[in-house]
Amino acid sequence: MTAEQHTSAERQLVLRYFEMWNTGNSTVAGEVLHPEWRDHAHPEIAGPADVRRAVERVRAAQPDLRFDISAVLSEGELLAAVGEVSRGVGSTATASGLIWLVRVRDGLLAEMWTYRRDERT
Repeated sequence: MTAEQHTSAERQLVLRYFEMWNTGNSTVAGEVLHPEWRDHAHPEIAGPADVRRAVERVRAAQPDLRFDISAVLSEGELLAAVGEVSRGVGSTATASGLIWLVRVRDGLLAEMWTYRRDERT
């Protein structure tokens, strides 16, 4: 696999991860997440099984939750996904710009850190 193909495959993992949250298809967790998955913003959720349960719980409570990714950048085992998370529709919608830093290990997403994007810059 070339470096370009490798990067493209990892980019697809990140996009599938966020699409899982958008659709509620929690089975994707087992396909894209490393068994030792850690989301540092939510340390109480560890591994694909916990993520599956979290997706189901969050989607049931917030069916209008949406993650929109505008760019995925990569360097080595790290990827940065730039986008926003929104809730609500129409005039009541709220959105927050975020950056997710993701580490890939063994071809799967292994760790994630979440940072709020400063819209003033």
